[in-house]
Amino acid sequence: MTVFGPRQDKVSQEASHRRALVLSEVATEGTAGLSRVLRRAAAIDGDAADIQVSALVRAVPGMGALDCHELLTRAHVRESGLAGDLTPGQRVALVELVDRTQKLRAAQA
Repeated sequence: MTVFGPRQDKVSQEASHRRALVLSEVATEGTAGLSRVLRRAAAIDGDAADIQVSALVRAVPGMGALDCHELLTRAHVRESGLAGDLTPGQRVALVELVDRTQKLRAAQA
């Protein structure tokens, strides 16, 4: 069903708000939140599944665009890929790389 007019705006605003809530969960909880969101994206959560993986990684505190690019490359994930399209191996590799990066930075500080 295609929605046009004011109702379409309301539907897209609601979806955008739900995606923002998912990103804020990652920003608040860090690696644990990223792991949880990626599991939900693979299972049941359509909002989480429709978010680009690069946006999720950048939402982790301390992760910038260059960090994101490097981690996604190492995990063999396309930057434009959606969270719901990741394989289980990609999810595990990405969370481990983000977690390791966070721990190394904490040890250096």
